[in-house]
Amino acid sequence: MNSATTQWWKGYTAAFVLFFTMAPFLWMTIISITPESGLFAQGVQYIPRNPTVDNYFKIFNVVDFGRVFTNSVFVAVMTTLLAMSVSVIAGYAFARFTFPGRSFFTISLLLIYMLPSIVLLIPMLGIFKTLGISNTYAALILAESTHAIPFAVYLLTNFFVTVPRDLDEAAQIDGCSRWGALRRIILPVAIPGVIAAALFVFIQSWNNFLFAFMFVFGDKTTLPVLLRGFVGGEAGVFWGQVMAAAVMTTIPVAVVFLVFQRYLIQGLAAGAVKG
Repeated sequence: MNSATTQWWKGYTAAFVLFFTMAPFLWMTIISITPESGLFAQGVQYIPRNPTVDNYFKIFNVVDFGRVFTNSVFVAVMTTLLAMSVSVIAGYAFARFTFPGRSFFTISLLLIYMLPSIVLLIPMLGIFKTLGISNTYAALILAESTHAIPFAVYLLTNFFVTVPRDLDEAAQIDGCSRWGALRRIILPVAIPGVIAAALFVFIQSWNNFLFAFMFVFGDKTTLPVLLRGFVGGEAGVFWGQVMAAAVMTTIPVAVVFLVFQRYLIQGLAAGAVKG
């Protein structure tokens, strides 16, 4: 197979993968700009005859979409900050220090991450009730952080292993403490890994339905729970509004991913190296 044929196959394969990946979002967008009356017309309309953005305005009139969107942003950002504050320090400790049970704790992180979230609901409900934080943002942020931290720690541990120890030693010779070396020298070098872990935590928190459904309600609800409310109502399902809300929910994550995709690829590639 010559070089031209190889490039041809690579191009078509990439185009097919791109189409396969983007097709659901494109179809979702098409439905969101199609009038409700045209959704069940005969034949499939790949291009709406009378495109409209009314569905996007309706979701703000029917529900308090702006408030729920703000809730999701707040919870996802705070979860990311909390999870990364713990994960960076823990990942650095696992990568740099040798202590009894290190291998056991490293493996335990993945085992904890593989536990189904539903198993944790009853214990968490009891803990939050005891602490008096039921139906608060704090409860939801803590719940989502505990679910995201194990994988973030594992990813960052493997990334910190790839950072030469000579940098720590040089910083300590110049008078830095361990914390100073981490903050001033190691973290700037480890930015791709930190961003990759932060993106993972943010996206997981943004899309989390189970914890948001169980731990908060009323004016503290988040977008995944709101999207569920569009389906199964007494008035029926308004698919145009459902897809408009879904597009609005997807766009922030897509934008964040596109902005930081270079760091995400670098971080995941380096973090894949087993420490």
